[in-house]
Amino acid sequence: MTQEETALTLPPLRHETPTPLWLQLKHALRDHITFHLSPGARIPSESALCRYYGLSRMTVRQAITALVNEGLLGRHQGRGTFVMPSRMSIPPRSQAHFLDDGFEATDDLTMQIDETALEPPPRWIRERLGMGAIERAHKIRLNLAADADVLASRTMYIPEHVAPSLPALDLKTPVHRILEESYGLQPAMADETMRLIRADQLRADMLRTEPGKPLILVERVVFLAGGEPVEYARTYYQAERYRFEHKLVRPDAADAGEPEFGERRHLVGG
Repeated sequence: MTQEETALTLPPLRHETPTPLWLQLKHALRDHITFHLSPGARIPSESALCRYYGLSRMTVRQAITALVNEGLLGRHQGRGTFVMPSRMSIPPRSQAHFLDDGFEATDDLTMQIDETALEPPPRWIRERLGMGAIERAHKIRLNLAADADVLASRTMYIPEHVAPSLPALDLKTPVHRILEESYGLQPAMADETMRLIRADQLRADMLRTEPGKPLILVERVVFLAGGEPVEYARTYYQAERYRFEHKLVRPDAADAGEPEFGERRHLVGG
């Protein structure tokens, strides 16, 4: 028996029950992680678990993959499988502004300015912002990070004529607040879509993750009351670290004093 196997303190599996062995192993590993391992700790290798339990590699891999898919474990090629960082939540939003969405620094999360530029945006973004072919826009990319992990990355385009001196301001402040406080422009509505995608190499590099990882893509176009678009934002969230909560209230209940209809909460972790 290897030193790695000797150090294992996992409970035995019950072969006589109808519960699949991979599922029993998954629960055993979950308990071991919860009570004995810290974030960043490496779990026993597949081969060690195979020998310890007398299971096939396919059975062991199925159990580990299930925990990876739940965000409890993370694989690092050539290094092993590790316990993911502790779950953190972005504090519940007060919805002081209808565009507040939790993409901001907290005690646990830092905001990093990854890129700024003044350039003609791609055609498909110009079309969303109603811009001409030679018009320029401020491009700002912000990363929301916990230690060395980038949990979300947001790229924004704001037409130059909307906010001429934007780079001179605090770019970590939400753009809708900059528009209101520095330019007297009040966003009145936004179109927002959300979908699940897989990271290609470009997005994987942005989020310092691996190609193929699931990402939540949120796209938003912000408009003034007259219908003029003033901001396009595209945000990629690591799906294994985020969940989105929506509070749904009947309009008549909201009128009676219940919390605001459609209140949202974006949480890191699951």
